[in-house]
Amino acid sequence: MTKISFIASIFTVIMIGPVSATEWSISSSVNSSVSYDDNIFMAEDEVGSAHYTVTPTVLLQRTQDDNSSSLSFGYIVDRYASLPDLDKQNPFLRFNSTFQSERSQWTLSADYAESSSRDTAEADAGDFTTESTVATKSISPSYRYQLTERDSLSLSGSYSEKEYSTVDFSDNETLSLAGNWQHQFSERFNGGLSISASNNQSDGEGLRASVDDDSYNLSTTLNYKLSELWSIGARVGVRHLNSHRTDDSGLDENNRSSGLSFDIDASKKTELDTFSVGLSRTVSPSSTGDVNETDRLNLSWSRQLRETINIGLTASYQSTTSALNDSNDTRDNISLSPSVYWKFARNLGVNLAYNYRQQERSELNTDVSSNALTLSLNYDWDGRRSSR
Repeated sequence: MTKISFIASIFTVIMIGPVSATEWSISSSVNSSVSYDDNIFMAEDEVGSAHYTVTPTVLLQRTQDDNSSSLSFGYIVDRYASLPDLDKQNPFLRFNSTFQSERSQWTLSADYAESSSRDTAEADAGDFTTESTVATKSISPSYRYQLTERDSLSLSGSYSEKEYSTVDFSDNETLSLAGNWQHQFSERFNGGLSISASNNQSDGEGLRASVDDDSYNLSTTLNYKLSELWSIGARVGVRHLNSHRTDDSGLDENNRSSGLSFDIDASKKTELDTFSVGLSRTVSPSSTGDVNETDRLNLSWSRQLRETINIGLTASYQSTTSALNDSNDTRDNISLSPSVYWKFARNLGVNLAYNYRQQERSELNTDVSSNALTLSLNYDWDGRRSSR
């Protein structure tokens, strides 16, 4: 599917349906920032540069009594003072639609975005040095049905394609399906069961010229409100991975892997403070044909000093290994970012943030870090509304 046909299909979907008693709105925003990072590529030979970004976004919304749709699109314009080869203009487009009946809810989302491979390097392959543009197309439908007052069933699916501008990474496509049953045991506690399956296929060169991975997951879920301030959520289960790989010479290799998967989070919210902590273990394919098993710890805290001033702190630790045990590479990532936000006008705010990053890789025997300071200005235009 070409970029033009993908975007055209989204516009077609958003226009489907009667237009009587419908509210339309248009709004926009402009987010701009200037920053300096002393190690752009997270390499031992440090290269620093000032970095400027501007992100204009337009949002179209359509709302009726039982359904709503939205379409947002724009550009992310990147400029580097000392590294002009990294300059980019990346478009994005996002569509969301929801239909609600007495017992059912349908949702559909579709995205197209271009970005730098370095933007997702921490969660992907850990490669901050290679500059590649990745074009991502995805579509995700879901359906939820209220069986009884306490029980609900949901089905969801997603399909995504990623295409890279260089041969350093493998183009890939992923299809996933999931089903979930949820029961409200009490006013404070609900839980259920979830099952999912996904397939990832990629084409590259060398040892992983062709990759075909099937992943399955069975888990139990729970959400419990401990008090008016505290709540906890958890998903704990087992996963299984089947992997089939073919190299350039035509040699086939089959591998299997099983283990635990979990995602646990707790949050507390008071009148002035918001705090959350999360711990997870996930399995996901990477852009190099590997399959990552990632353990991650997240912390976040924010406090409202005044009605217009907030301070915050986010921190994370991530450890990534091969889910198939076919690589000795272990990667540890640490990030720490304090920030302060000042909303000095109704539609205008400024954010000052410091970001520390560190990455240690056992296979390459490297331990690198970077420091970045970013000043951001955010403007939102309320737009116009009309009904007919």
